[in-house]
Amino acid sequence: MPSVPPAELHRGYPHLLLGSGFRHSLGWQEGRKAGPSFVVARLSRMDTVKVIERFPLTNEGWASAWLALSGLDPRAAAATSAKLAQRAERFRAVAALAALDNESLRILRHVIFNGGGGEVPLTKGQAYDLRFGDDRIMVCRPGVADAVAEVPYRDVEAVEVTGPERSGTGGPQVGWILALGLLGALLGLLIFGLVGLLLGALIFGAIGAAVGSASDKIETVVRIRGRDAEFYFLSTAKRPDALRIELSEPLRAIGRARAAPASDRREPPQPDAESVPDQLNRLASLLEQNLISRDEFELLKAKLIPKS
Repeated sequence: MPSVPPAELHRGYPHLLLGSGFRHSLGWQEGRKAGPSFVVARLSRMDTVKVIERFPLTNEGWASAWLALSGLDPRAAAATSAKLAQRAERFRAVAALAALDNESLRILRHVIFNGGGGEVPLTKGQAYDLRFGDDRIMVCRPGVADAVAEVPYRDVEAVEVTGPERSGTGGPQVGWILALGLLGALLGLLIFGLVGLLLGALIFGAIGAAVGSASDKIETVVRIRGRDAEFYFLSTAKRPDALRIELSEPLRAIGRARAAPASDRREPPQPDAESVPDQLNRLASLLEQNLISRDEFELLKAKLIPKS
């Protein structure tokens, strides 16, 4: 039995899996008397639909509807089977994407890949979703759960957010509004008199607002440097200050992953472990980059230095 979304159950025209080009189709409908039901319908060349059989919206009803369609029109049954497989795959993809959304700490949607270093399997100029999960950064195509590239948090060496900040006075937008508004007022006064003064100022001021807004566009660059690769992404949705605040939780998770002892990273122990001074230097570097808090630094430092 296929999944039937409530939005596809309605009175009137039934929701059919096949359309023109077939003599019969299978679907579902909210019947006036029968209620929710599977239907087998006959299709005409004039695109009219006639429901010829109804079955309860249950597993048994689906089995009966399928047998009825198969007996009437084997070709339509084969096409319906392929259509149902496509629907099931689409529903699975939607469910996987929703689950990934719930598991992600933060998602930067539709950021443009501007280039990078190392073996980067991304296309420059193409939009991607940048996902910060529990233990890794994932780069996915928009609306797709599968990662094109990923960097475990323990391998992240730096995450930088740069770009022009918003000016406090409105900058270019205010200037364009005033300049074009004044020009419109003068032209309106010369052509239409006092009435044109106000209309010209309003019309040209609106044009100035649009021009100023376009000139004050957002260009925030997110740089991710991993152990083996480097990525640059362009965000046109959020300014650097807002984006840094939004990424504060993933940055803390990255700091914890990098500062964790080797035994806590779920990877084979390295043959040459860092000395205590080296680990303390690394913790100090993480603190300076604001990847861990002062409290986290003190806690990790206390674990490294044995009590006397």
